[in-house]
Amino acid sequence: MQLAGVPKWGIHSICAPAHDGNPSQLPRRLGVSRPQLKRGPLGRGADGVMHENERVLVVGGTRGTGLLIATLLLRDGYRVRALARNPAQAARRLGSAVDVVPGDVTRPDTLVSAVKDLTHLIFTAGVAVGPAREKLIVATEYQGVLNILAAARQAGFRGRFLYMTSIGVTHPSISATLLNLVKGNTLRWRRRAEDEIRTSGTDYTIIRAGFLLNRPGGKRAIEVAQDAHPLAPKYKIARADVAETFVQALKYHSTARTTFEVVWGKGPRQEQWDLLFGRLHPDA
Repeated sequence: MQLAGVPKWGIHSICAPAHDGNPSQLPRRLGVSRPQLKRGPLGRGADGVMHENERVLVVGGTRGTGLLIATLLLRDGYRVRALARNPAQAARRLGSAVDVVPGDVTRPDTLVSAVKDLTHLIFTAGVAVGPAREKLIVATEYQGVLNILAAARQAGFRGRFLYMTSIGVTHPSISATLLNLVKGNTLRWRRRAEDEIRTSGTDYTIIRAGFLLNRPGGKRAIEVAQDAHPLAPKYKIARADVAETFVQALKYHSTARTTFEVVWGKGPRQEQWDLLFGRLHPDA
């Protein structure tokens, strides 16, 4: 379904971390090397810090932005675990470097093994690209967040919960209205999920991404801000840059208990992550 005046890549992709294309083509299109994924040598990351004892579960890590996050975590030496409804298929795609565990965020009883012995948890899962009924949106994008949070707390989780959501959840716009119509009020339920995370007692970082583009990262300036952007095509960013934002956010205490938005800024990449994150303020 193509909505008049709204680019297909915008209205369908912004709140769909899962990628509907051919998985074998995903890395080429997004500017990363093709899986099988490999872990960094000796657990030492690109930041020079050892992460070999840090295990990160990526919920949504088999596709799209979540797959890119898993790739970068491995590059930086983290131990990566991915939740998968089809573990055999995911294992073939991700390779032996990733610990693939079976589970479905809509079925709490399947999450027990996935949340054991975690350092951090990243949630990028969402209903796949295209129209969706509100019942499915609620089950995946709202109740799914609550289910994984509850399972993690029951397992004694004490790390950081990083959540991928969208710009426009608090700022009305034509694009947001259209997206909610097509995708079962996804932005409204994502805002409710944000509220649940903030009041959960869990350490967290909530990252609202702009319109997602399947382009290479690392070239454009990145704007990290706590002002609310409307959902509009001019506020866009590459998936690869969103993935890098998540991995970098793990390394800075200044991102703890914050909500911020990430979009492309003007010009080439210049500012370092410590400066970008250093301007953040904890949520009230």
